[in-house]
Amino acid sequence: MSSTKIVVFKLKEVLYTSLFAIIGFILLLILIFQFIPHQKHTAAMYEAGVYTSPIELDYANFNVSVIIEDNKIKSVALKDFNEDMANMYPLVEPTMAYLNKEITKKQVLDITPFEEAPETFSILLNGIKEALNQN
Repeated sequence: MSSTKIVVFKLKEVLYTSLFAIIGFILLLILIFQFIPHQKHTAAMYEAGVYTSPIELDYANFNVSVIIEDNKIKSVALKDFNEDMANMYPLVEPTMAYLNKEITKKQVLDITPFEEAPETFSILLNGIKEALNQN
């Protein structure tokens, strides 16, 4: 023999359960979109090419060069920086090597300063920004 089973739901319980399910779904979507890696579009606004900017120190004048290819910063380098300037300003080359590594890896100009030479870092980074703003 079959017996009839009757299930009774209270409207208040159904509403609370539905409300919590909706809130949980919204929070889950927020967490998913919060942790999706965002693409950085710093180099995308520049055309491919070589951009240069002059840097003037007390006894040295040289250029900073930024190479853009395929909407990415390929390299950042010193131009016209000779051995005499390197002897007079020994922190310029290691700072530029740090900038080249960090900028090409992260593709942004907002990076942590070079701890050994914060002033040199600032001067070179401003030169890079000026070179890219000439576009």
